[in-house]
Amino acid sequence: MLSRRMFAGCAICAAIGLVADDGSAQQTQPFPGVKRTIIGRRDGPSEGYETVESIVEFEPNKTVDWHTHPGTEAGYVLEGGGEWRVKGEATVTMTPGTNWVIAPDTPHSGRSGPQGSKLVFTHVVQKGKPFLTTVPAPA
Repeated sequence: MLSRRMFAGCAICAAIGLVADDGSAQQTQPFPGVKRTIIGRRDGPSEGYETVESIVEFEPNKTVDWHTHPGTEAGYVLEGGGEWRVKGEATVTMTPGTNWVIAPDTPHSGRSGPQGSKLVFTHVVQKGKPFLTTVPAPA
C-alpha cells in the first residue's frame, strides 16, 4: 500500500503538473468508456524515464481489460469506486481514499462501480516504450 507520505509526494507532483506543465496536456482514450486527461508530464526522476500524472474518469460499471505499464503506477480514488485486480493478489474494493502502487510490468485490471469513478494516477515509465500494453487475463 502507498504510505501517506508517499501519496502526499504523488499528490504534490500532480498538483505541480497542473501549474507547471508545458501546456501540452492532452486527453487520450486508453479504453472505450475511459477518459484520461494528462495533467503533467516531465522527464525523470532518472535517465530514460518520464513521470506522467493524469486524471482518469470511468463510466459506470466499466471493465478495464488486463494491461501493464513499463514502470510504476501509483493511484488514488477521488470519487466513486469499484474493484481493482492485480495478478497474484486478492481483489480490492475501491472507495474514495483507496490508494495503491503497482510494480512495473505487473498485469492489472479493474471495474468501476455503478456511479463510475474518478482516479488520479502517477506513472513513472520508461521513455520510448508503449505507455500501456493489453495482456491476457492471468490463469
